[in-house]
Amino acid sequence: MLKGGLVLAVLIAVAYAMLPIARQWILAASPFLFFLICPLMMLFMMKGMQSCHGEHKSKQEESTQDSRVER
Repeated sequence: MLKGGLVLAVLIAVAYAMLPIARQWILAASPFLFFLICPLMMLFMMKGMQSCHGEHKSKQEESTQDSRVER
């Protein structure tokens, strides 16, 4: 989570420096972006866990099928 916050801070700083027209909007939106980083990181983490769980489940099914074939 700390890495995500640091990346977001760098992105906000770069956007602030590169887009002088949008500085007011960037300053207004940045607290909300930091507030939303927690649920967004959780969402991506849970998606990653589901994809790993699916791979683990398919490996279990393969090993179960292999053991049935051997009998």
